[in-house]
Amino acid sequence: MKAPRTLIREAVRERLVANLPEVDERLTASRISIHRTMPLVPGKLPALLITTATERVEDTPNAHPGLRYRKLELAVDVVTTGSQADEEAETIAQAVEGFLDADDTLGTMIEGLRLTRTDLEYDLDGDTPVLGLRLLYEVSYWTRPLEEEEMPVPLQVLASWEPEIGIPHKDKYKSWEQAVCGGLVPSAGGLDDERD
Repeated sequence: MKAPRTLIREAVRERLVANLPEVDERLTASRISIHRTMPLVPGKLPALLITTATERVEDTPNAHPGLRYRKLELAVDVVTTGSQADEEAETIAQAVEGFLDADDTLGTMIEGLRLTRTDLEYDLDGDTPVLGLRLLYEVSYWTRPLEEEEMPVPLQVLASWEPEIGIPHKDKYKSWEQAVCGGLVPSAGGLDDERD
């Protein structure tokens, strides 16, 4: 099973591969990569690299215990060269921004993505200058851990009171609803323990 970050990069790439040839016919699938190791040579530019870097997990105290709310930094690097590198990079970046704004949930795969910053870098070494324009996005999405047969994620709240607590007494645990209806939960006015 693929990692969520890989699936997100693939979804972004899929949308750009489908739409960017309308903007620049040189931007075929072979020039739009989700791998940092794609060789960038002048004859194969312009090109795009879609990468992910920093990710943080947000505090979600009221969420299901297995759920994680994540904020991922996704970069779309537009790499161009030649005398028109600035204009080409700006045109492609504007198109990328428009295509991702049009589907900011990637078909409901994620909660949303938003452009947070644009950076520009030049490499003037050598005979052919190279320009890189980076679009940085914040991607918000939820994950849950894979459920293993031995350790399923709990789907309900269970209740028990002393001294019947712990693994030896797990057969005595009741769902929260059963505990409330059966009088196991102390009332607001006091500790009315109506257990048998």
